[in-house]
Amino acid sequence: MWMRNCMALALFCSAIGLAAAAPAYPEYRVTIVGPPGSSAADINLAGAVAGSYSVGGTTHAFINRGKGLVKLGALGSASGAVAVNDKGEVLGNWLAADGGYRGFIYSRGRQRDIGVIGGGSIYRDLNNAGYTIATGYADGDPSGYLRAPNGSVRSIGHLPVAHPITDVFALNNLNQVAGKSGPLVFPEQPYRAVIWTKGKLRDLGDLGLTPNSANAINDRGQATGFAAVNTGGPHDRVAYLYSNGSLASIDDLGGAELKYSEGVGINNHGHIVGYSDTLQGFVWRGRKMQSLNTLVAPGLGWNITAPQAINDAGQIAATAVRKGVQYAIRLDLIRPHALWAPVQAPDAAAELAAIAPLPATAAALARAEAEAQEREAVQAVAQ
Repeated sequence: MWMRNCMALALFCSAIGLAAAAPAYPEYRVTIVGPPGSSAADINLAGAVAGSYSVGGTTHAFINRGKGLVKLGALGSASGAVAVNDKGEVLGNWLAADGGYRGFIYSRGRQRDIGVIGGGSIYRDLNNAGYTIATGYADGDPSGYLRAPNGSVRSIGHLPVAHPITDVFALNNLNQVAGKSGPLVFPEQPYRAVIWTKGKLRDLGDLGLTPNSANAINDRGQATGFAAVNTGGPHDRVAYLYSNGSLASIDDLGGAELKYSEGVGINNHGHIVGYSDTLQGFVWRGRKMQSLNTLVAPGLGWNITAPQAINDAGQIAATAVRKGVQYAIRLDLIRPHALWAPVQAPDAAAELAAIAPLPATAAALARAEAEAQEREAVQAVAQ
């Protein structure tokens, strides 16, 4: 599960030209996974991309597993997908008749309503065990919630401040939740980036200022997001990597000029995707932020404005623009990098086993999911 948000800013940045030398050969192949007007939200280990597209002014959720687009629209008039897990299950939000949003999970060929938390909620992420997270309004102000597959809901709480609010964005397979928390003050909330683990909310620190946010988290507990910095502007921020208890900027563009960068997705190798006002969509693989526009064949005319997630194979789900038209795309490495298997924390196996279904049940569900995916009605997507 990898975080995705702030699309409006990224699309605004698409109007800015990018002057950068392309590599000797393109690193990524571009595959269009949604129709004109579509946007990507997430990608799983198999390369399936979930997202949304608009038809006649109405938004619909979709999943593309590589054979074509599958429309997810059995509930309500409008819907949007936000996450896909490695089983191929999709989480999203749909618009009910009362004008409020409710959550749904698409699994084994069926779209199932999972309701609303309190007076309103927006679901954000889904893990392989079927747990979901949402920002809801059960206690009046925004709070983060972890929902179990049986429907039980648990609040992740707030940082100990006056008039607290908490927003959640990402969930890993160990049920760790990433987000932001802080006091409700105006004109701007001094949010702190946080991770919730086993009932405890941890402040990730900062780079001297607020607001900060944790937008994505991997199964090693590493996170990315944005941290406020002072480079002369009122909203300057940089993308960061949080690892081993330390938060460090990955924005290496240098200089004291105004900065705006943000990490939105992280895989289990610690590789990060996000966007910046200088590079637009970028990938960081441990050395430097690289513009994705310079890593695809330049003659194709793509402007990759908003990468949303990266899987362990290095595939990236992104929203991009070509000839003024927006598309959901998947970026595949033409020459896959040799990568070590991600190191798992010593107690991770036990924690995964504790929240996973029994082996026989898991096998039966996997068979049912595979059979349902074979029966899906698939629409071709023009390249």
